[in-house]
This record gives sequence, structure tokens and C-alpha cells, in this order.
Amino acid sequence: MTTPAPEKSGGRRRPARSSADSPSPQLKLGLTGWFVSWLVPTAIMGGLLLGLSFVPGLDGEGYMAPLIPLLGAAAVVVGIPGTLLVGWIYRHNLNPVVHVLGYVAVGLLYGPVVLFAGVGGLMPMLIPIIGFPAGVLLGLGRWAAQPLARTVPE
Repeated sequence: MTTPAPEKSGGRRRPARSSADSPSPQLKLGLTGWFVSWLVPTAIMGGLLLGLSFVPGLDGEGYMAPLIPLLGAAAVVVGIPGTLLVGWIYRHNLNPVVHVLGYVAVGLLYGPVVLFAGVGGLMPMLIPIIGFPAGVLLGLGRWAAQPLARTVPE
């Protein structure tokens, strides 16, 4: 014995919606917002390192002074493309926490730039002095720039 084929209901069929029919909104951060989220935290980090280099007991061996140009190099080589990439990858995600965590990850990558500088001795042990504060400051900078972000339809 065979099973009868199910009958289709007489209800109205809805056309399938494609992604082209319904554009998803994007989160856009303008140039001012990007400067607030990238340049201000980087400048604060540089000022912090400069201030620490003037403390008499901390910079006895001269470890803090070389970190300032390394921070600038990390900001240009890692920070600019990294923050722009995070903004582009997560442009369809409207949750600001995702963007903040992306900026924190970019800031953490500032630290390993010390390894590529070719310095020896205790310098690689100072990676957390650049990486962790830079990650926290970039995350805070992106959070502070949230009012400058806008949602636009695609």
C-alpha cells in the first residue's frame, strides 16, 4: 500500500525574499569618528610612555625611550590598516561591542611590533607595556566614538 501525496493548502504563497531585495543596514564611522577611535588613544599611549620615561627610577637603563618610536610604527603599520579592516569586516554588525572588541584585538597587535624591531635583551619582555594598554585604549576610543557612528541602509 502506498502513502498518498500530501495536499497543498490553498493559502496565499509569499514570494521568497532575496538578500538583494532587503538591504541590510551598515554601521558607518566617519573620518572624525575614526580619528577619535584611533589617533586619540595612540597619542595618549605615546604621552603615557613619554611621561614614564621621565620617571627617575623607571628609565634607568633607557628602556622606555625606544618604545615611543616603536609605538608610532605600530600605530601606522598595524593600527591604521587594522582599524579600517575591523570597520569594513563588521560593517553589517550593528552591535558596538563587536567593534570595540575588534579594536582591542588590533591594539593588542601593537605589542609584537617590538619583536620585528630587531632589538635584543629585555625589550621583548616589554611587549605587554605596549600591547595591553594600547588594546584597552583603542577599545575605549572606539567606545567613545560610538556617538559619531551612524547607521545607513546599504
